[in-house]
Amino acid sequence: MNVILLLLSLLSPYLSVSPQKESVPAAWLFPQSPVVLATEHSVNASPYVTAFDSLAGVPLYMPEEELLQVKGTPLSVTPDPWQGCEEYHYSDMSAGICDGAVLYVHVTPAEAGEYGLYLNGQRIEPQKNNLPELLGSPDFVAEDGDVYMRGSTALKIYRNSQTGEWNGIDLFDGNSS
Repeated sequence: MNVILLLLSLLSPYLSVSPQKESVPAAWLFPQSPVVLATEHSVNASPYVTAFDSLAGVPLYMPEEELLQVKGTPLSVTPDPWQGCEEYHYSDMSAGICDGAVLYVHVTPAEAGEYGLYLNGQRIEPQKNNLPELLGSPDFVAEDGDVYMRGSTALKIYRNSQTGEWNGIDLFDGNSS
């Protein structure tokens, strides 16, 4: 038993998980002080948006009923030819609804103009090109725009190939397309 405890104590730095997640079962044997955890977190803190929770106030996989409660009745509903679902159009955004949940959120400059554009509740201004300071460098550069990944969630900024101006932004699960 002493050998096992000694082995666990030697491996304990490798058994702990980041402070946002639950610790592994053996971590309770060797509690860490909150000061150490706070220091570890601040050292690894990113100056960029680290997750994509919502676009235009709508998170991915929001239930259709909740979307209707939050945004109201859509201005129009059209079939989405790519996903085989429906797209709900609002004055400030569009949402792809598949199997009763939001599969993607799309915003155009016209929709964002009057209402502003918010990512995770934080105002973004692609026309002023403030995205690199909020998101860092794109993970992928495509012919039609830039793609930023956070886990399995993706944010794509569509750009006009001639002018570089943004044409739209999509928030979607990168595993779903």
